Amino acid sequence: MTDNILAPNMTEADIAELRRLREGYHVTNEFLVCLAAHYVQAEIDGVLNPARHLAEYLGVQRQTVLTYMRMARNGGLIAKNRR
Repeated sequence: MTDNILAPNMTEADIAELRRLREGYHVTNEFLVCLAAHYVQAEIDGVLNPARHLAEYLGVQRQTVLTYMRMARNGGLIAKNRR
């Protein structure tokens, strides 16, 4: 296995940016777009559970990350899944 399969290929600066964008009471489109970009890239890289890793980085539950992803899709910020 490669490291990419274990965790997203994100720098400390990437994680810090996500945390900064998440600060405050409202979930912004800027945060959702940034989170979704990292999530989708992690999927492309073969990360098995990107929501779990991103949740750890943000200090939230895995379900919260999945909710953010749903918000991004429903808001038209990323393409909806085709299944």
